[in-house]
Amino acid sequence: MQTLSSKYTFFYKYIFILMWIFGFGFGAREILLVNPQFDDQWVQYALAWLLIGLFIFFATGSIKTVILDRDNNQLKVSNYLKTLIIDCDEITSVDGSSLLSPKLVWITLDKSSTFGRKISFMPAHRPTRSIGKHPMVVELREEFNVNL
Repeated sequence: MQTLSSKYTFFYKYIFILMWIFGFGFGAREILLVNPQFDDQWVQYALAWLLIGLFIFFATGSIKTVILDRDNNQLKVSNYLKTLIIDCDEITSVDGSSLLSPKLVWITLDKSSTFGRKISFMPAHRPTRSIGKHPMVVELREEFNVNL
């Protein structure tokens, strides 16, 4: 069995968003809550806090832990509460993000599963020189014999 997901998946899925919400909120509390003057500055902070929080949530909130079992030709997918076994024959495409950091890889299935049709995960970090997709995208396309 080979773990495809990064060891930081739990951190990015749960801890990072909480650090942003509470850390930025605590750091900007004077402007958000205690500012005696009414000006537009608190709106800018609140809007930035909300938009960046939503971006973090939608980018990393759905990532899963993915383990490849080559012997049984299966993927073991987990969101830390539930684990699902997916047959590799159900994979129709593999793709990844180009500009996000951390890089994400997503696997599209031919039919919907408990986690939906698209399984996204954060692969283990590898130093790359480009801003393109993670090298694991190409490896998984070859492994599963699929294209975009």
